[in-house]
Amino acid sequence: MRLVGIKSLKPGQELARPVYTSSGKVVLNSGITLTESFITKIEQIGVQKVYIIDERFSDVEVSQPLDFTIRTSVTKVLSENYSKVHSSKGIDEYDIKDAAKKIVDYTREYRGKGISILSTDAMDEFIIEHSVNVAILTAFIGNQMSYNFGQLCDLVTGALIHDIGRENIAKEKPEHVSIGFEAARVCRGFNLHSSKVCYEHHENYDGSGYPRKIKGNDISEFSRVVRVADYYDNALHGYDNNNISIMPHQAFESILAVAGQMLDPEIVERFRDTIIFYPNGCTVLLSNGLYGVVIKQNIGSPQRPIVRVYNEGGIIGDIDLLKSLTLFIQEVMVI
Repeated sequence: MRLVGIKSLKPGQELARPVYTSSGKVVLNSGITLTESFITKIEQIGVQKVYIIDERFSDVEVSQPLDFTIRTSVTKVLSENYSKVHSSKGIDEYDIKDAAKKIVDYTREYRGKGISILSTDAMDEFIIEHSVNVAILTAFIGNQMSYNFGQLCDLVTGALIHDIGRENIAKEKPEHVSIGFEAARVCRGFNLHSSKVCYEHHENYDGSGYPRKIKGNDISEFSRVVRVADYYDNALHGYDNNNISIMPHQAFESILAVAGQMLDPEIVERFRDTIIFYPNGCTVLLSNGLYGVVIKQNIGSPQRPIVRVYNEGGIIGDIDLLKSLTLFIQEVMVI
């Protein structure tokens, strides 16, 4: 399979993976042959890239950051509790903790494969989708930090509820941190460190954040971890840029630009060790002028995956960039 930008889709191509809404509804199923009307539909709902079947890259596997069934159940629980907070009802903390446990169980099993979250779904409840993404990213970072199972569950719980005080609108109001913290701290089932994430996830490492302008290790470690994941997912999906999504390596570059200022540099370093910069199936331009498709990862070396190079005559061969150190990826081509 191969990742293709919506502007490059052509009638006759087949979907390799379904197109979903963030709440789990199938818009178009895998195996469907695209028509002009299907392509228009995908574009209208805001999807910017999809995976298509390409026999040249039939061995390319794209791992899910979270099993679809688990993601759907977690999204449902979070959506229900989000609604409760905004209708002045109490949170069911045990449902949320159970959702966090499901994420931890899944990510611990797949922690050696690295994580890639791409914007290939239609967004219908972006705060919920964002919170689930942040929880998944946080779980992978926590695994890199050698947290035990209980700590991981508390960390991921904090990530799931970090924006629970926020309205489902693009503009983020500062008071959402207090609203979320007040709703969470009265729940006896939540660890206090989980609840504090609601209040502290906009504090910056250099003290320039809000609401208390605390800095460095005065910010709880859970909050510093979630801050990195939160910043990355916002950048990746373009929440602060008219919802124009970018590629993972670009989102990570934006993180590097604020490491030591907004973000804890040590946690950014741990995150780098688990992220996938160039997802399997994406087309890249190499420094030697040849095009290729990423077919496999070298975990721990996100800048140097294995690339299948091709030209108009067909496949040239596979290049492991971890072994061919004079070559590098010059550009990602969403074509």
